[in-house]
Amino acid sequence: MPDATLGPSAFIVLGFLNHAGPATAYDLKRWADESVGFFWTFPRSQLYAEPQRLVTLGLLTETQEDAGRRRRLFQITDAGRDALEAWRRSPAGLPELRDPGLLRMFFTPEDDHAALRDLAAGQLRQHRERLDTYHAMMQADPCALPDRPPFTRTLRMGELYEQACLNFWQEVLDGLRPE
Repeated sequence: MPDATLGPSAFIVLGFLNHAGPATAYDLKRWADESVGFFWTFPRSQLYAEPQRLVTLGLLTETQEDAGRRRRLFQITDAGRDALEAWRRSPAGLPELRDPGLLRMFFTPEDDHAALRDLAAGQLRQHRERLDTYHAMMQADPCALPDRPPFTRTLRMGELYEQACLNFWQEVLDGLRPE
């Protein structure tokens, strides 16, 4: 069973280091921005603090370069791999839906059609842009994609999610009275 003190950012760090090998906190941030950052939001500053915490728990080791930029490289330990494996095999639970557009719509009066129209149009624009990004990623050089099957599965879920959002916000827009 995973340690209760380990949150999602800890497992993001462990997962990246398990997959890619030793890396700096900056590498972790860059990798998150190019992959899990599309479907898991969190302060990127955690990727600078979390490795140090995982070192103290014995889940990572840290080495510092003797010369040059003296970068700190983190590497997963056997205990870190065990924690990652236990977490991967534990029940995932229900997803969290934290949609700023839905939150704003919830608090917008139903008769404020102008605000709802602006909100829906803005959400449509943002979801189209994200869907275009996902399509471009899918058409990128296959050799550039990390660990292709899991990456493409999560990317496919992103595509389906964005399409569902487009359908929803179009319904909201279509359901409003014309100006």
